[in-house]
Amino acid sequence: MTLRPAAAVAALTFREVLRRKVQVNLLLFGAVLIAGSFLVSELTIGEMHRILADLGLSAMQLIGTLVAVFVGSSLVAGDVERRVLYPLIAKPVSRTQYLLGRYLGLAAALIVNLAVMAAVLAAVLVLESRSLRPLDASLAAAAALQGVQFLAVGAVAVLFSAITTTTLAATFSLAIAVAGQLTNQMRALWQGPATWLPRALWYLLPNLGALNANDAVIYRTPPPASTWVAALYGLLYAATAVVLAALVFERRDLR
Repeated sequence: MTLRPAAAVAALTFREVLRRKVQVNLLLFGAVLIAGSFLVSELTIGEMHRILADLGLSAMQLIGTLVAVFVGSSLVAGDVERRVLYPLIAKPVSRTQYLLGRYLGLAAALIVNLAVMAAVLAAVLVLESRSLRPLDASLAAAAALQGVQFLAVGAVAVLFSAITTTTLAATFSLAIAVAGQLTNQMRALWQGPATWLPRALWYLLPNLGALNANDAVIYRTPPPASTWVAALYGLLYAATAVVLAALVFERRDLR
């Protein structure tokens, strides 16, 4: 299977996502929220770095997740609902190439959004410390893991978008994203006679909590040793979701 059609769809999707008002509004909101955290920290006594880092990284995570969910859930389902998909797949573009291109375009847009927000946060932290000390490996690791989170959530959104409508895809994807942040808490439910359900959920849901190095930035500690193992896990989860989406979409009746 040649990747040229998928690359063309990816480029088109990237431009489309960057032009969407909801995506632009969320990105601007994230940048303003990160910059606004600097003003909030001025009202506190001490610990400015911790407050700035905590608020900024939390804002990045929230905005990136929302963009991945709401934009990703409308990519395939929106084309089906508007019936603009049929002329495209009637050309020499397979459904798998189309879906892969859609996801790659979304992934590129998510990485660009992350880079913009990370640059704003880095500038705020440098301004607060009046040095380049905040630009360390911990900040890079935290931003990289957030990027993997967005890729995994975006893959889940595309999977649901290939199966159902835009509204249901957004609802399911958002629920998965929220539950993925709570998977570590689910392990506490394993004790007791009825342990199969939380155990199954723990394995099926993306462990987004493991893709988090925010504390290393907040407390100025080295990134966890398991950072890159967690990143590999997140990328494999995203790839699995995209493969499942392609398999389902190939067999879906679009009539």
